Amino acid sequence: MTDLIKLDRARKQDSRFIAQMIALASDGIASIEWQQQAASEPGRSALDVGAETYASEDGDYSYRNSWIARDANEQALGMILSFALTEKNRSIDASPPPYRDDDIFAPYRYLEAVNSWYICGVAVLPEYRQQGIARALIQQSISDGEQAGLENTSLIAMAEKSGLIAYYQSLGFHITRRAPIVEHPQIDARGEALLMETRPAT
Repeated sequence: MTDLIKLDRARKQDSRFIAQMIALASDGIASIEWQQQAASEPGRSALDVGAETYASEDGDYSYRNSWIARDANEQALGMILSFALTEKNRSIDASPPPYRDDDIFAPYRYLEAVNSWYICGVAVLPEYRQQGIARALIQQSISDGEQAGLENTSLIAMAEKSGLIAYYQSLGFHITRRAPIVEHPQIDARGEALLMETRPAT
């Protein structure tokens, strides 16, 4: 990352950018959830719902849990959203495969690593990639987890993106669990989703 790019805590006005980056990082999965909410409220787009979600002052999906990479002109170039995943906020209905064809979120509930610092999403604008920005964001997130008393950091990645898997492995992540993706026209991935953790599988 160049000296002209800095990391700082997200501000409330970054909420729409965070939503845009989460939509990109999640291969369309987050957008499906937002569309479901927007469908019952005419005049609101899926991105509107996402932006309002991250504008929240409380909860896991808040701008307060994000870091933003900015250039010298304060333009946002990338972001990471992460938080502690514990027994208190884990999915209560997680279960192993097989899954129903209409339960597109099931694999990601199953792949939650309890008692880890969970990287919900990290993304950089395409024209600013390969400059060390994502690495700096991930390292900042891992540091946040350690400061919170969590020795393990986790994330979920798509197996078909072999280059990205190798990148995460170069940062110390290990594949610890797998689940088949429930296919959907708006999900830009097929095959398996992978849980990756900095703590190796035992």
